[in-house]
Amino acid sequence: MIVALRLIHILTGVFWAGAVFFVAGFLMPAMRASGPAAGPVMRQLVVVRRYPTIVAYAGAATVLSGLWMYWRNTSMSSGSFARSTAGMTYGLGAVTAVLTLGVAGAILAPTSKKLGELSAAIAANGGPPTSEQATNMQQLQNRLALGARMAAGLLGVTVITMAVARYL
Repeated sequence: MIVALRLIHILTGVFWAGAVFFVAGFLMPAMRASGPAAGPVMRQLVVVRRYPTIVAYAGAATVLSGLWMYWRNTSMSSGSFARSTAGMTYGLGAVTAVLTLGVAGAILAPTSKKLGELSAAIAANGGPPTSEQATNMQQLQNRLALGARMAAGLLGVTVITMAVARYL
């Protein structure tokens, strides 16, 4: 059972962190530089491929499997695991992972949805976006970029704590 939990935790965690780091470091800057031309790509990612949903599920699976392992270790050690340096470090990683899910739910998901809807409306018009649409798209892209950077920073802390906790 613990091997299965570790595999789920590590594989979904690698996907989750890699997806967030890629979006924050490469995809969002490229899309922002592309302006309205990024609309079809955003629509494909959000509406057709459901990228934010898949990444959110990976994050949830990572957090739930990690919490289960943390609870198991804590309960088997009568609480001493949670008080150990390694346990506290894993706990810090868990907190930042949960905060990342909060950022995804409060900022990334709704903003991605609005951007997808806006890009669909622009595509339906068949021409360039109106000045209002272009302004709205820029604001949404800025908000999405900020949320992606926040998520990447939090997940950076999570990855570091998970990588070193065992050795503390």
